[in-house]
Amino acid sequence: MTRRPDPAATRGRGSRRIVPNRTAARSLRWRCLTTGLAFVLIAGALIWRLVSLQILEPERYLAHGEAQRIRSIDLPAARGAILDRNGVDLALSVPLQTVVADPRLIEDPIRAARALAQIVDTDVEILEQRLASDRSFVYVDRQVSDDVAEAAKDLDLNGVFTIKERARVRPGENSAIALLGRTDIDDNGVSGLEFVFDELLSGTPGELIVETGLRGSTIPGGEYQIEPATLGNDVVLSIDRSLQFEAERLLLDGVERAGGEAGILIAMDPGTGEILASAAVVRQDGEVRLSTEHRAATWSYEPGSIMKPLTFSAVLDHGLGEPTTVREVPGWVRVHDSDFTDSFPHDEEQWAIADILHRSSNVGTILWAIDLGEERLYQRLLDFGLGQTTDLQFPGEASGILLPVGKWSGTSLPTIAIGQGVAVTPLQMVTAFSTIANGGLRPAPSLVLGTRDTAGVFQSIERLPAERVIGAETARELLLMLERVVESGTGTNAQVPGYRVAGKTGTAWKPRPEGGYGEGKGNIDYVASFIGMLPAQDPELVVLVVVDEPAMSTYSGGRAAAPIFAEFAQFAVRQRRIPSEVERIGLDETGRVMARTPAQVAALEAAAALAREDEAGGSDEVASALAGG
Repeated sequence: MTRRPDPAATRGRGSRRIVPNRTAARSLRWRCLTTGLAFVLIAGALIWRLVSLQILEPERYLAHGEAQRIRSIDLPAARGAILDRNGVDLALSVPLQTVVADPRLIEDPIRAARALAQIVDTDVEILEQRLASDRSFVYVDRQVSDDVAEAAKDLDLNGVFTIKERARVRPGENSAIALLGRTDIDDNGVSGLEFVFDELLSGTPGELIVETGLRGSTIPGGEYQIEPATLGNDVVLSIDRSLQFEAERLLLDGVERAGGEAGILIAMDPGTGEILASAAVVRQDGEVRLSTEHRAATWSYEPGSIMKPLTFSAVLDHGLGEPTTVREVPGWVRVHDSDFTDSFPHDEEQWAIADILHRSSNVGTILWAIDLGEERLYQRLLDFGLGQTTDLQFPGEASGILLPVGKWSGTSLPTIAIGQGVAVTPLQMVTAFSTIANGGLRPAPSLVLGTRDTAGVFQSIERLPAERVIGAETARELLLMLERVVESGTGTNAQVPGYRVAGKTGTAWKPRPEGGYGEGKGNIDYVASFIGMLPAQDPELVVLVVVDEPAMSTYSGGRAAAPIFAEFAQFAVRQRRIPSEVERIGLDETGRVMARTPAQVAALEAAAALAREDEAGGSDEVASALAGG
């Protein structure tokens, strides 16, 4: 049994008492205080963070969280269509499939790229770079056929899928491409009318908002919101698609037949200034093809003799002469330091103004231009719209060249009067002759009739009023003189069966890049043209045909350009329902009643029936009067 030591005995033996270390105690207290203070600070920081998150800045952190899981997808607006005057589609947007990928979900980018390269039209190296990127969205191939899209989906590659996009198509393939222009891959207009009316055609994009998980997949039942895109408006052109297609076809054949390097055909309604067709072709690699440039507005050329009616309009308007006024016209005339002759030799002749225009005499025109003077000729050509852009405002439209009188040389007056030494655009010339056809009022040329919104409501575009350029009587006299040109002058190849045609040929030397016309070297190039108006007594159609650098065998306007005009005009009068001379008096060639309106048909039929029933002369007079009206 163990006995406990006696405390007293222990004290008696000299043992000492154990006393706590004060330094250690103080250190312990500081550690406790520090630890406690740290916990307090941490707790305070957590409390402050909670206050900041929940009370002071909740919106900021909510937005940050949403940014990580809420995805916004742009919904492109369907581009409006471009229509012809009859509502036929010239350009429209259609849905196509686009193959895309989310590289974050692709396990083996190289294998996926090689598999996709067998299907889509994208190089495998490019696909490897795209699929190995750290982006969440890349294009594999855009706007592919349904077969390609289905084949890509059949690969069953994780992270590869398809979306719908809008692609611009033209039902007429490249017809009117120079007017319409083009859009880029994102359906934005980059040239032509697509560019001019891009904002109107594009509409307003929409937005799709979805909630996604960590790897980009959509969360079922998550956030979802859609703002639909607004369809762009349609643009309605003055172009007639049938006329446009025929103009292109005939111009391709005609320029090839004439051996030309390029050609232009532009048709206008002279009463409104509406452009009904505008075609341009160029020779490339030995083949004549449709041009992608609207050369009727952007190309300038020296017009030659089709300028002469504009010169004589000023002569008649200023009272210097009448169509029957006669003067002596020699075989040549010297002005300043140059001699001018006619294209055909002749002795001194007594010719009226109508004869000079009928024969397309350079000398006769120059003599009258000298009487007219520089200032009055210059002002008249300005009034017709030469030397300045038109109201069409087409991208890249040229102004031509018409120098102010102060910069004219000693030979400028005679050369400009006959269409040399001055540059015009086909659009300017067809507008100038539409002025003659429109009784002296110059119409503002237009390509666009108006717009049509998503509800189908048509809104016409405001047009500038026509401007008086020449007197109505002067315009009538010019039409009569120009009708003789087609009947028996230089424009006989432009005749249209059943119609009276007024027109003028032009055969101009073409300036060479190094200067001059090459006349000294015997290598002159020509620009051949013809402009016609029909029916001559009240024109409803004005057509200009220009053939650039025709072969020498067909270098004149009467041989290279006039036949193309005649072929197009025969189609156009049917398409536009322009009555022939026989139809204008109410009967066709077989004697059947013809008219343009139901009321006229009824009146003519009634008159014909009355004439058959009553043999009296009075009934015949009534029938004749109704038919003539």
